[in-house]
Amino acid sequence: MRKVDRADMIYAVALAGISAALAIIFVTLGVYVRFTTVAFFVAAGLSIMIPLTKRYWFSSVAALVVSGVASFFIAGSDITAVGGYVVYFGPMALLAGIMYNLHVKWYVQVPVKLIFVNGALALLYFVLGTIVVDEAIMQALPYWAIAIIGSVLLMAVDTVQVFVYSKLAVIVGRALRTAGKAKKASEQQEQDDYEDPFEEELYRDIYPQTGDDAAKDEESGEGENAFEEEEESANKDENED
Repeated sequence: MRKVDRADMIYAVALAGISAALAIIFVTLGVYVRFTTVAFFVAAGLSIMIPLTKRYWFSSVAALVVSGVASFFIAGSDITAVGGYVVYFGPMALLAGIMYNLHVKWYVQVPVKLIFVNGALALLYFVLGTIVVDEAIMQALPYWAIAIIGSVLLMAVDTVQVFVYSKLAVIVGRALRTAGKAKKASEQQEQDDYEDPFEEELYRDIYPQTGDDAAKDEESGEGENAFEEEEESANKDENED
């Protein structure tokens, strides 16, 4: 089993928290700021894609779940106000990011996304009775027209979202690499500061030299000096006697 790196765990948890917090903020703005709901829901979807830039799949899923649950508390009794994010924009962002990371071919992505788009539109229209934008459109157009127009518009939004995500992946990657280098430099500095200047001398006193070490000391002059000191000490003891 691969050893889990502590730094990776910290980054994963941190990115999950940041993503969930940003998504909740954007969903709240989408609920309370009129005529900008779709834009803020798209931004919320991009927020939960942040951990995917470092392949932290679980972090993005956790951010989606947390922000989705929080959305119902934000909406209160009117759950249709956040239906667009919970049903479509949040899950679609996660799906698009995963397929982008896995380099899924476009001719596979397009049918999968179209199926998801039409499934989400049907759920919003027939179950929740909303299509996120102006409700008057539901009265003016039949569902088949809404499905066609909605599919085209949402696929265009997805294309823009994936493009932004590709740029976001580069930015987040550089930021984390810089943070990782700074952390390693800090740890190395702490290790250097901890080193005891008398540690080597203490080590020599505790562990006697091997033949190879003695030979090296002799080459450097240390062995000869030690021998002379021992000889002088012996002569001094004889004179005292």
